[in-house]
Amino acid sequence: MSSIAIDDQNAELVDTFQEFYRNYYRDEVGQLLNKYPKDQQSLFIEAHDLYRKEPALLEDWKAKPSQLRSYAEEALELYDAPVDIDLEGVNVRLTDNHDTLRRRQVTEIQPDDVGNLAAFTGQIARVTQKSPRLEEAAHICQRCGTVTRIPQTRNEVQEPHECQGCERQGPFKLDHAESEFRNQRKIKLEEPIEARSQARGQSVPVYVEGDLCDYGPGDTTLPDHAGEKATIVGVVRVDESQFSGRNAAPESEYWIDAQAIAFESDDGADVDIEAHREEFEALADEDDALDLVAESLAPSLHADEEDDLYTARRACAAWLFNAYRLDPPGAESKRGDLHMCLIGDPGTGKSTLMSYIADILPKSEFRTGTGLSEVGLTAATVQEEFAGTTEWTLQPGILPRADGGHCLIDEVDGVIDESTKAIHDALEGDQMVKTDKAGISADLPTRCALLAGGNPTYTRFDKYEPIPEQVDLDPALFDRMDLVFALEDTVDTERDAAKAGHALDAWDDLSRAEIASQAGPTAEEDETVDAAVQPDVLTAWVAHARQEVYPTLTQEAKTALQEFYVEVRNLNDGDEDSAIPATPRTLEAGIRLSIAIARLHLSDSVTMDHVDRAIELTREVVGLRYDPETGEFDDAATSGGTTKAQQDRIKTVQSIIESAAEEYDDGAPIDVVIERAEDDGISEEKTEHEIQKLRERGDVYEPRTDHLRTS
Repeated sequence: MSSIAIDDQNAELVDTFQEFYRNYYRDEVGQLLNKYPKDQQSLFIEAHDLYRKEPALLEDWKAKPSQLRSYAEEALELYDAPVDIDLEGVNVRLTDNHDTLRRRQVTEIQPDDVGNLAAFTGQIARVTQKSPRLEEAAHICQRCGTVTRIPQTRNEVQEPHECQGCERQGPFKLDHAESEFRNQRKIKLEEPIEARSQARGQSVPVYVEGDLCDYGPGDTTLPDHAGEKATIVGVVRVDESQFSGRNAAPESEYWIDAQAIAFESDDGADVDIEAHREEFEALADEDDALDLVAESLAPSLHADEEDDLYTARRACAAWLFNAYRLDPPGAESKRGDLHMCLIGDPGTGKSTLMSYIADILPKSEFRTGTGLSEVGLTAATVQEEFAGTTEWTLQPGILPRADGGHCLIDEVDGVIDESTKAIHDALEGDQMVKTDKAGISADLPTRCALLAGGNPTYTRFDKYEPIPEQVDLDPALFDRMDLVFALEDTVDTERDAAKAGHALDAWDDLSRAEIASQAGPTAEEDETVDAAVQPDVLTAWVAHARQEVYPTLTQEAKTALQEFYVEVRNLNDGDEDSAIPATPRTLEAGIRLSIAIARLHLSDSVTMDHVDRAIELTREVVGLRYDPETGEFDDAATSGGTTKAQQDRIKTVQSIIESAAEEYDDGAPIDVVIERAEDDGISEEKTEHEIQKLRERGDVYEPRTDHLRTS
């Protein structure tokens, strides 16, 4: 406790705050005088500065927050301000952007905290619209008309005990015009995902009032920060109305009366980069640094150079590092975040890979598509019961929560239709989710790199269908992906044996390590499956590169990227009727990928080596546009349509059905269609496949069993 006797030395405390303003906050008070009351209504005092002035003063504020705040505001009213500026009513708020106050989780609130000021860190999971709160009630006596003003608590409206005029006990009527109201919002401060022991985190309601309702750095406001981590500096309260009246109960709920909000930077600031700098700088200098990182992602998975996972891992290694955003004044913004999609047969390891990556990243959000119903992709304004009343609240989705980091969504094929279309703007340009509904207006930034994992529509790949047609994704969303890889589970005796051996060795190593740990520290320790780059080293490597490394393109790199773009544009030998397999987005994807690889190497420049690796990966992506039957590139293979070869095959089968149906009264016999299709070079398997597709589209029907007619 403080040595200052608060009740006996009010004047001394006011003088102390006046001295504090003169010696520590002269510039800040000057800025307030220039902006008050239109543009600024609060003076924010850093706990760090108050502690420098007098440690006991900070302790007093924590123990008696209402009294100390009133003395600080009285001292500010007495400040030597211009005669035309009246500082009566200004707010003085104690904030903490330097971690002077001990940070605590919402789960750590204790009964002893009630009435005290503390700092609680969590995620802003909900933000309500602004609503008026009665601050001072003007009650009119219905007998004599005297107005009695009563300050109000948040829990219930307080009436006068008796009229100040006639001294009778009412009745009274509230005069809304003469009463005073303040803006108020409610926030749900929730446990961060990484701190939760259960799927749904614990939370506490937070009330913010006055200018704090629109508080935010720069041009932002409070709703713009929905989904972000923040530290609420406030006073712990309980609902006192629960303890009185006919329905009185001995228990209540905690809530926090916010004094200030300190927004957290969780983009790797808590990663100990220096502890691992020497190791990751040495690794980054290796020519095969990309391969080292790639092989360190889910090392329990085995993949040789013939395996699709081999290439996907290397792309994921680059995805960790990303390029950087360009926001030139007066010009179009360019995103630096790489967006990538892994479409895989069951058992190909994509889910294991994504889970491992999510644990490595300094900041990431990881969900499955089927589990996004609660969180959502972008943002939603929902009506729900919150802090005892039904409120409209802004609920940020996974993309705003991942702003400044990485977002991973497995089973993205489970997120369909309107939800998918809503993220187009979130992935391009300004990368922003804009919402304006139910009185809540917000611009939520979604500047994150997306890694989406999808399953084929019919569980496994159909070799005759284009890949996008086998994944339930909106084509426009698919087009925003810089990198798309198909992980197919093909039978290969040698490769299957190698994978099985690797998995068995990994299981055995982990089992031995588990047994050794249970036996105690004296037991002989066995080695487990190890990575070339340890997870904590890789986390520090990624954090450092994203914070400090900004390579620029060399002329050689620009020339190589230009030549590759032109090469891809002309892959169909200049055939004007052939689909063009590359657009300017393809070029930008190559640029981002090249920069990401340069960042992985901690290079100041994007060199030919970096571009060569980027082109090597991009060729695999562009390879998805190959029609394996014609050997040519075909844009329909990734734009959601059927390939040219498939279109030609469907037309041929349909023509055969039409011709044969004229020869047979009951329609074209299927065996005749198959036989004639074989004469045209179409196998029985492919003919049956196309007949089924024609049935599904309604282009053919069966007038009788095993006979066909066109619709």
